[in-house]
Amino acid sequence: MTLVRESLRPTLKAPDSRKTYLVDMYSHLWKENQIVLLAHHNNLLATENESIRKQLKKIDEKNNSIEFRKLKGSIFKYFLRASNHPDPSSKAAARSVKRKNIRHPLENLLKGPTAAIIIKDLDPSLVKQVSKVLASQKERLFIMGGKVGDEYMTLENIEEFKMLKSLPELRAELVSLLNMASGGGIVQTLEASTNALAMTLESRKNELEKAEKSESSE
Repeated sequence: MTLVRESLRPTLKAPDSRKTYLVDMYSHLWKENQIVLLAHHNNLLATENESIRKQLKKIDEKNNSIEFRKLKGSIFKYFLRASNHPDPSSKAAARSVKRKNIRHPLENLLKGPTAAIIIKDLDPSLVKQVSKVLASQKERLFIMGGKVGDEYMTLENIEEFKMLKSLPELRAELVSLLNMASGGGIVQTLEASTNALAMTLESRKNELEKAEKSESSE
């Protein structure tokens, strides 16, 4: 008698299938990286892929935080629809997508050959440098939209985002402002407000005392 051991993980396809592997990989990349830019590519050759990867790697070579990966469009679209489920590869996720007729805001970008530029940190300057690399490819590779943090963005949104200052720059500006205000600047401001309030209350008290004296003398 042959016993069939049921998988501990009830995946829609076999646990060792290509679809399960890709959905799991897309899920990991989506959750572990702050920025995922979706780009259309015109059937880049292997040599062109390697050249682009090298250029992107140089942007943040120290942290190795940028990755270029071609996507399997149909499977990535399925992942997007199931991405809110704890296990997008599961049968339960598939049932939920079908029952609720789930669609994803970014799935319309997956028309034709699509690639993802994956950035670990929420850093506008990295997006700006990535855009320069892709601009050199012209119509061969261009951004269409993507995910920044928890927000889904159009190309226009991404263009605005890449011009923002990074968190370290904003922190540095805040420290500078606090240093400029040190030496009593903030304290003086607070004391001035407190003194003005005290003077107002004292003036009101004097007015009430005068009014009481006037009434008692009548």
